[in-house]
Amino acid sequence: MRRILGLLVVVMAFSTVDVFAQFTVESENKEVKQKVEFKPIQIKDKMNVETDYYSEAREKAERKRIRQERNAFSLSMSLQGSMASYNDAWGGDNSTSVQATIGFNHTYAKDRFNINTQGEARMGYNRVRVDVKDEESGETHRKGIWFKNIDQFWLQTRPGRKINDRWSYTATARIQSQLAKVYKSRTAQEDTDITKAFLAPADVSLSVGITYKPGSKKWPITVSLNALSTNGTLVYNDELKKLYEERKATSYFGVDIDKHATFSGGSQVQFDLNSRKWGKKGWLTYRTQVIAYYGWITNVMNNSKIKDYEKYKNDLAAWEAAGSNKDTKPASVPRHERLHPTVGWKNWVTLKLSNYISTNFYHELQYNKAQNTAVRMYSTLTLGLSYTFNSK
Repeated sequence: MRRILGLLVVVMAFSTVDVFAQFTVESENKEVKQKVEFKPIQIKDKMNVETDYYSEAREKAERKRIRQERNAFSLSMSLQGSMASYNDAWGGDNSTSVQATIGFNHTYAKDRFNINTQGEARMGYNRVRVDVKDEESGETHRKGIWFKNIDQFWLQTRPGRKINDRWSYTATARIQSQLAKVYKSRTAQEDTDITKAFLAPADVSLSVGITYKPGSKKWPITVSLNALSTNGTLVYNDELKKLYEERKATSYFGVDIDKHATFSGGSQVQFDLNSRKWGKKGWLTYRTQVIAYYGWITNVMNNSKIKDYEKYKNDLAAWEAAGSNKDTKPASVPRHERLHPTVGWKNWVTLKLSNYISTNFYHELQYNKAQNTAVRMYSTLTLGLSYTFNSK
């Protein structure tokens, strides 16, 4: 009995003692590593300020800055005209002329590499009164017609790599031709009267050499010395070729009648003065370009053939002077003629009267014995609207 009571006392004593235990209640879905996130900072006016390392607007502004730094572009457009009117008492012929000109110049530069592309197109028409004969009645009457008097375009590109601040290695490609058909005269403007057409002819040149720029803003001069150059004439117009064949021509524009192109090798020199301006607002602008080419490589390679052809022409002239006896006629040889230097000189003078009105003077000189043995020149003086856009 005493044992039972002692056991009960022990049990009661343990039941009155405080017992401490530590428990941690955790979620079953808890991850070992949690991502730390920061909430955006809220400032007054509820403006949300976030830490963002990419800005689309800043990227666009940077690309625009780079384009403007590497590219320089200018575009000029002009429309000039003149009109003369007379009454019967005064006498004379009424006339109207219109000329449109568009030109551009683009330069891209990145580190030592640069490429310059420029071109110009000129188109002019005049309206004059001419005597026209009526085929049915046979009577002659005066009629006003539009006649194209100016038609020319040229395009040139010149990539280069700088050697230093003034000298560069360069390559030049250039093409010059007309845009529309050219006819014999004001009254002969039928399909059978065509003398020139688009790319018929077209003067093409490819050159490799060095270019010198003194770097003067006052005198923007460029001199290209191209030791290796090829100059050619293209005639890609079957309609025009057929007309020359019907006229019994053996060549056209220096190209044999059975071919479409001819090329020669030599050297070329090009001098450019790009828009020398006077006055704070540039009221007077002068620009000039000179291109001289000599096909000495072709002459050296064909020297013996050229001598044979020259001897044949002399013998043929002597044979004709002796009476043209069929039995003594000299044997013909293929035509090979010595190439002569070609020169092209263009001049632009602009007198700016206001932002949109100007007077333009243009003069061009061409010497190419393969197309004409004489020096060809023409000039224009016009007054009208003009506009020039410059990116810099």
